[in-house]
Amino acid sequence: MSIRRNFKMEIPIDNKMMTEKYLIDKGGICGQSCLAVIENIKVQEVLDNWKKLEMEFKGWSGWKQLKEYLEKRGHEVKLLRKDSWGSFDKEDFVICRVQWLGSNADKLDKPFYGYNHWSVASAHTHFIVCHNNKFFCNETGIFDNLEEYLDGKGIYQSGIVTSLMRVKKVPKINLNVPRR
Repeated sequence: MSIRRNFKMEIPIDNKMMTEKYLIDKGGICGQSCLAVIENIKVQEVLDNWKKLEMEFKGWSGWKQLKEYLEKRGHEVKLLRKDSWGSFDKEDFVICRVQWLGSNADKLDKPFYGYNHWSVASAHTHFIVCHNNKFFCNETGIFDNLEEYLDGKGIYQSGIVTSLMRVKKVPKINLNVPRR
C-alpha cells in the first residue's frame, strides 16, 4: 500500500528558514527536510520528533539516522542500489543520496567521485526526495527534471545519485476487529 494516493508534494512552510538556520559547513538539514515532505509536516516538527524519539541530531544526518527515524515513525524503509531506479511504485517516496562531484579529474570514476579522501567527498553529499515523478530539494524547491538538477548546482561540477531509500507507510492493523 502506498503512503498517499493523489498526494501533492509540498514544500514545508518553514523550509527556507530552517535551511538557512542549519546551513553549516559540512552539514545541513536536507535529510530532515525530506522527512518533512514525506510526512507533510514542518521541518521543526521533524526535529521535535527527533528529540522525542531520543535521537541525536549532529547538524547533519546520514542514511542510518534517516532510516531509524522513519522506522520509528511507522514507515517501511528499504535501502536500494542506484541501479534499482524505477523498480518501485512511482507513488512510493524515494529519498535519493546525491554526491556532488569534485574537480579532481583523476578521481571522477571513484572511489570518492572527484575528491582525494572520503571525508571530503562525504561533505559534498545531499538528500532529495522523489514522489510521483516530482523531486524536492530543500535548497531549490520542487522540480521535474532530475538530469537538469544533477548537471550542476552552484559551486559543484555536477552530481550523481549514489543510492536510494524507498519509503512506504505501513497501515496500522486493528487486532480487535474480527475477520469476516
